[in-house]
Amino acid sequence: MFRQALLTARRAGAQRTSFVERHIDVCNPKGTCRSESFDPSNILGFNTQVFYQKRDFTSTATRQSGHNKWSKIRHNKAIQDGKKNVLYNKLQKDLLIAVQVGGSPDPALNATLAQAIKKAKSQGLPKANLERTLARASGGGDTNGKEILYEIMTNDSVGLLASFVSDNPARAKQAMNEIVKDNGARFTPTSFLFDKKAVVCVEVPASEVDRHVETLWDVAIDLGAEDVVNLAEEGGSDAETAGTTADGAPDANEKVEIEILGPPNLLATLSSTLSKPPHSFHLTESELQWRPKDPDAARASAEALSEESKEALRTLVEELEESPECVGVWCSID
Repeated sequence: MFRQALLTARRAGAQRTSFVERHIDVCNPKGTCRSESFDPSNILGFNTQVFYQKRDFTSTATRQSGHNKWSKIRHNKAIQDGKKNVLYNKLQKDLLIAVQVGGSPDPALNATLAQAIKKAKSQGLPKANLERTLARASGGGDTNGKEILYEIMTNDSVGLLASFVSDNPARAKQAMNEIVKDNGARFTPTSFLFDKKAVVCVEVPASEVDRHVETLWDVAIDLGAEDVVNLAEEGGSDAETAGTTADGAPDANEKVEIEILGPPNLLATLSSTLSKPPHSFHLTESELQWRPKDPDAARASAEALSEESKEALRTLVEELEESPECVGVWCSID
């Protein structure tokens, strides 16, 4: 009987703890116990009481769900805070560059800065950060840090340009070395694949896009612009339905963007002229960019890349853009 009780208790996950009398108390994990007599002389040779209790699988104290939840929230919050800091750093650097390009810390006189301020506000840059950055830009001196352009080539012969603004070039280069090496790329001249352009985008009603394109051609080309592009048409199949409802009627609420390209020294002039009366276009972008020298070859190269290569390129670009001192990354493919 004792052996049977012992076997039953062990199967229930029990553990022997003490010995004293001529009977046995057996408890299952649910807490139900029973007492059974036995002859100890046939088993152990002395009076014994055996008590069995449920055995835990671990000796570690159980943590409440609230603790684990806080730990997870704290971890996620740290990630989100890190992303916000990177975004805020980029927006502040954009403001500083806009002041430098436009030649004035006054947004009323600097359309590029006005657009940068609008972008910063829309993306949640705190007012205190915005005011501090503009005050810093107004102070004069070398407040912007040093602008550094890194030239990179991937294993698939895709050229990249990464623009950094840093007050510590050695630190920026060290960060770049790690990113480039980890992604199998290398530093080599690639700027010959690009042209630096002033890029201004305006938003207009899709139902009136043709009229606005003609106006922009007349104004922008007279100012020295090189090209005016309806981005809806560049979008491919969507261009056929841009500015129309499901039944083909004009959609008064639909907006499309028109892009104006020109030489770098024309950015402030284009932005100021197009955003003020009598034209008063709504600017959505005003900045200097590096564009592929041969757009047709850039599109063909993009189509020739495998999905694996495209994913590797996206990863490299994302890691570069996540660097706090990076202000822009451009590819030689479109």
